[in-house]
Amino acid sequence: MLQFNEDLVLIDFDAADSTTVIKAMSDRLYARGFVSELYGQQTISREEKHPTGLPTEPFCIAFPHADAEGVNVSSLAVAILRNPVVFKNMADPDEDLLVYIVLLLANKKPEEQIETLRKLAILFGQPEKLSELRSQPTSASAATWLRLELSLSESSESVGEVRKGGLL
Repeated sequence: MLQFNEDLVLIDFDAADSTTVIKAMSDRLYARGFVSELYGQQTISREEKHPTGLPTEPFCIAFPHADAEGVNVSSLAVAILRNPVVFKNMADPDEDLLVYIVLLLANKKPEEQIETLRKLAILFGQPEKLSELRSQPTSASAATWLRLELSLSESSESVGEVRKGGLL
């Protein structure tokens, strides 16, 4: 099950570049025990070789992620940026895209990643949905909106709490 809650949503986040965004998001996942301490750097390194920016409308988004190594619990972190940062276009790595929403994926199993990406692609192929997400005023409202749109359950568990509950 994909872990996601309002603690993993950065609203009106001000970042100098894509590396800063990825680091802030991976730090949140790491603090909850969902990924290893190195997951952020693994994601940044992967982004350099395999960019994840998408030229969606009405603004661009990115789906940075690393391989399953370093993922303890499948999870999602989201950053809605105050000002866009540059990510390279997935389809044309020479093209810079100004990205306003970043969704950091951490999937333990490859098939989960494919399913998550499929759900996100369907959702964000609809420009009005991107605008709705970007207009959310709080982390809580953005988390609620995404949970409803992606059919995710609410989770506030850390790895320790998940282990106690017998889910791992």
